[in-house]
Amino acid sequence: MRRSRENRKLLAWIAAGVWLLAAAAPATAVAASGSDEWKFDAAIYLWAPSMDIKPDGGDSIHISFSDIMKNLDMTFMGMLGARKGKWSLLADVIYMDLQDDQNFSTKLLDVVPVSGDVDVQMEAWIVTAAGGYNLVDTGRYTLDLLAGARYISVELPLQFKVTGRPSRKTTPSGDIWDGIIGVRGEAGLTDNWYINYYLDGGTGDSSFTWQALTGLNYRFKKFEAGFGYRYLTWRDTDKDIQDLTVKGPYAGVRFLF
Repeated sequence: MRRSRENRKLLAWIAAGVWLLAAAAPATAVAASGSDEWKFDAAIYLWAPSMDIKPDGGDSIHISFSDIMKNLDMTFMGMLGARKGKWSLLADVIYMDLQDDQNFSTKLLDVVPVSGDVDVQMEAWIVTAAGGYNLVDTGRYTLDLLAGARYISVELPLQFKVTGRPSRKTTPSGDIWDGIIGVRGEAGLTDNWYINYYLDGGTGDSSFTWQALTGLNYRFKKFEAGFGYRYLTWRDTDKDIQDLTVKGPYAGVRFLF
């Protein structure tokens, strides 16, 4: 288990390095003077989410953003995109490794009071990959149709410590695959300011998953910067993790090359 976690952290650092190299590449690295040439972009961003996790057969666990930041061991969030004419590709990768402690109290059979705490750890990869086709491009407004897949790998070691009783450990986990379809695009406000939007939904190992985000962005000479809000959820999976929701504001920088 420890070696697996170390290998995943190493993979996350490698992925971060690849994204940083791509983002730092000069704009002249790839010729993209016409619509028949491939154009690429890379984005690195900070997402400030809260999480709601429901293990199969257990109670829901809420982890706030402040708890995540206090207990975060490692995180990486980045996007890569490519476009040629009306066709496009995108990949979004999120890695998180965190730990949190929560107190709880309840009544057994609504009569006997029970209290204690639960030690929550979570290591997760969330990867979304899709291909797109442009339907609308007026120069100020764009709309792409998307189709692809979303993958999530979650390990959620839990240690329950009930007052006066031996502690109990369990490790819900799951690798969840879902097919998705959606739309994305931009709406120009001025020559430099624009709004981006994204919406997808699908099914597979979960009965339903969907994601939505929107943001306000500004174009600088060699890069773009923006902030917005992102919501991502899975419902009724056939794995140990029954439900999972990750939501919150984000901010990032996007490089074109």
